[in-house]
Amino acid sequence: MIQDDTSRHTRERKMRKKTSENAAPSSPDPYLGLTPNQVVAFNLAQARQWRGWTQDQAAEALEPYLGKRWSKASVSQAERSIAGKFVRNFDADEIVAFARAFELPLGWFFMPPPPWSDHPPAPVKLKTPDAEHLGTALALLVDLVFGDETNQALLAMRLDAWLQQRPPQLTDAQARITSLVQLRIDSLARATIDDLAQWQIALRAMANQLEDLETRARATVDDELAAGATRPSEEER
Repeated sequence: MIQDDTSRHTRERKMRKKTSENAAPSSPDPYLGLTPNQVVAFNLAQARQWRGWTQDQAAEALEPYLGKRWSKASVSQAERSIAGKFVRNFDADEIVAFARAFELPLGWFFMPPPPWSDHPPAPVKLKTPDAEHLGTALALLVDLVFGDETNQALLAMRLDAWLQQRPPQLTDAQARITSLVQLRIDSLARATIDDLAQWQIALRAMANQLEDLETRARATVDDELAAGATRPSEEER
């Protein structure tokens, strides 16, 4: 009895193994998903390469802004987050430090990476909690960095409100932005005046047409009244 059970279990194990070997291989992921932290890691490496710095040089440049010295291994680990084996969670303080050390705008570190991956060959998408299965298009990052016309207008309004408070120690870049904001305001004012002028012209043309129609209508009524006055009545006939 024991021997029969052992033989049966052996056969079952062989069958399970054979079935497992003959099973269709799992399909690869339809896309390569990168989290926002991995996007920052990619752009951190791009910033260092753009500067032509070694990892040691990058660590030295980052030290005064991070408040501590990263080792070469720390820089390497942060950059290699793009591979996905270990993803470093960057905080806002670190991203601001990156921007200051590499002298790049904050938006640099959220620019989208290349849209296609070679290893494995697949489209690259943004991995976000609201789209775990289909992924989010990388183009969303462009919208988030640069904004649409409405967002840009809101930013311009906030910037203008801040500049009106006359903040001290404006940098050269901020001074240029101040001039650009003023130019934008002047441009909008000119455009508004031009629009008002066009509206005035259109309204004047409409008023002239209405006045002409009124004049014609009055002339027609006067003619009809005059004709009625000269027409003989029934008694006179």
